[in-house]
Amino acid sequence: MKKWLNTSIATVVGGAVLMAGCSSGKPAGEANKESEAPKNFNAEGYPIVSEKITLNMMGSKAAIHGPWNEMVLFKEMEKMTNIHFEFNTPPQANYQEAKNLAFASRQLPDVFFNSLLTPDDEVTYGSQGYLIPLEGLIEKYAPNFKKLLEKNPDIKKSITTIDGHIYSLPLIIDQPRAFVPNRMWLNGDWMESLGITKLPETTDEFYELLKQFKNGDPNKNGKADEIPLSNVKLNNFEGVVLPAFGLLGREVEVKDGKVRFNPVQEGYKEYLSYLNKLFTEKLLDNEMFVQTSQQMVAKGNSNQIGAFAGSAPDLVLKVTKPEDNHKHPMLAPLTSPLNSEKLTLRASNIRRGTFAITSQNKNPEATMRWVDYLYSEEGSRLGFLGNSYKWLDDAKTKWTFVSPDGVTPEEYRAKLTPDVGGQLPLIKEREFDSKRDNGKGLDFNKMVDEKLNPYAKREFPDVYFTNDEQKRLNVVKTDIKTYVDQMEAKFIVGQEPLAKWDDYVNTIKKMGLDEMLKIYQDAYDRWNNNK
Repeated sequence: MKKWLNTSIATVVGGAVLMAGCSSGKPAGEANKESEAPKNFNAEGYPIVSEKITLNMMGSKAAIHGPWNEMVLFKEMEKMTNIHFEFNTPPQANYQEAKNLAFASRQLPDVFFNSLLTPDDEVTYGSQGYLIPLEGLIEKYAPNFKKLLEKNPDIKKSITTIDGHIYSLPLIIDQPRAFVPNRMWLNGDWMESLGITKLPETTDEFYELLKQFKNGDPNKNGKADEIPLSNVKLNNFEGVVLPAFGLLGREVEVKDGKVRFNPVQEGYKEYLSYLNKLFTEKLLDNEMFVQTSQQMVAKGNSNQIGAFAGSAPDLVLKVTKPEDNHKHPMLAPLTSPLNSEKLTLRASNIRRGTFAITSQNKNPEATMRWVDYLYSEEGSRLGFLGNSYKWLDDAKTKWTFVSPDGVTPEEYRAKLTPDVGGQLPLIKEREFDSKRDNGKGLDFNKMVDEKLNPYAKREFPDVYFTNDEQKRLNVVKTDIKTYVDQMEAKFIVGQEPLAKWDDYVNTIKKMGLDEMLKIYQDAYDRWNNNK
C-alpha cells in the first residue's frame, strides 16, 4: 500500500513542488482508459466485492467530527459492501493546503470524500488525468445517480466540465429551507409592545418600522439602547435587502440572457444610499462592520435588536422555548420605488466537488457502486443522519432526532457522519425532511415555500471556466471584488459620498470589468447551450 501523505507538512507546498507533481502526471487519455470489470466485483446486489478490499479516502475533518474510522456511516457501508477505507482527514482549517499537496506530490488517495474540490480543481486535475471521468461509470454502475440526472438535466449540465467529462459528484439539496437560507426576522415582542400588526412590504415601510423601533422604547427599559437593525458586515443583506432594488446578489447576474455586474448598476447605488440613510440615522447598527456574530447575538439576547437577517429567530434573539420562535415574524420580499417586483436570492440546489475517484484507484467500478448507494433513499438518510433518528409511528409519517443524554443532536450526529460541517455526495430529500417532528418549533420548509420560494431566483448558474479563463478571473475578479468591498463599506458609513459614484464605476471599468464580463458571458453561453 502506498505511503500516506503526512498532512503536517501541508503548509510547505511550494510552486516548484506543484509544477513537478503536475508535470509527472499521466496524460488524461492514458490514465482514464476503461477496462473490463474485475473478477472480484459484483455489478448488482451486495456485497459489491466478494473479497474485502481496502481503499484510501481523503476528506476535510470539521472540528466537531469524531474519528472517521469510528463513524456509523462507514461501518454500515463496509458491512453491506465489503469495502473498507483507511482515512486521511486533515483539519478543515488546513485541508485546502493538504489537498493541494496531495495533487502536487502525487500522493493521491483512491477517493476524495467531503472533498471541497473547486471547479478549478476539477478542470485542472481532470485534464491532467489525476481525477478520472465518471460518466461511463455512472452509466454502467450508478443507477440511482443516473436516474437523478435523467430527472434533472440542469444537474448534469452543472457538473459536466468543458471537455464533456464529469469529474466529481455533488450534494443535491431538495429542501425548501435550504433554497433561501437567509431571511429577515422582526422582533415580535417589540412589535407587540408598540402595537404594530402590519408587516412592512416596501423599503419605505421598513424604514418607518425601524424608526418606530428606535424611538418607541419597545424593550421598555427607559433607555435609548435599541438597535433597530443589526448585522455582521453585510452578510445576508445581499440576499434579503438588495433584491428589493431589483438585483440578485452583489456579483454577476444573468438578465435576459446577458451577464451584468450588479455593483455598477443603478439599483446597487440606490441600495447603498438606502443603507447609508439607515446608518446615518442610527437605524442600522453602527458597529456592524467591526462586530463579531457573538457580539451581535449578545445584543439580541439582551433584547436590543429589532430586526436582523439570518436563518432563524433563535440564532440572535433570546428564545427559551421552541414555540417562542413563532412570535418573531419573517418578512416577505420587499419592493422599492426603483423595483416593483418581489425578488429574493435563491441558492443553488447542488454543491459540487463532494466526491471524486483518482487515477490511483484500482477499483473504480466498485467505488462507483459504493457511492451510488448514498443517492438512494436509505443511503442518503444514512449519510445525512447515521442512526441519529427514529420514526415516531409505524406508518412512518414523523421522525425525530435521537441522541444520548447531555449531547445535542448535532454533536451526536457529527460522530456518526461527516455531513455535520461538511458536504457529502447524497440527496437531502424534501419529502423526508418534511416529516421531521419540529415539536412546537417553526416549520421552515412551509414558511419558505409560502413566503419566499415563489419569488426566489438564481443569479447565475453553476458553470465551469477554462484554465485560461480561470487564471484571468483569479486576477481581474479578485482585484475588482476587493475594491467593491472597500468602497461598499465607505459608501454606507459616509466615508465616501455617493456623489463619487461615477468615479467608482469608471475605476471598476479600468480594472478589467469588460474582460471579466466576457469570461462570464462565454461560460454562461456554453452552459446554456449544453443540452
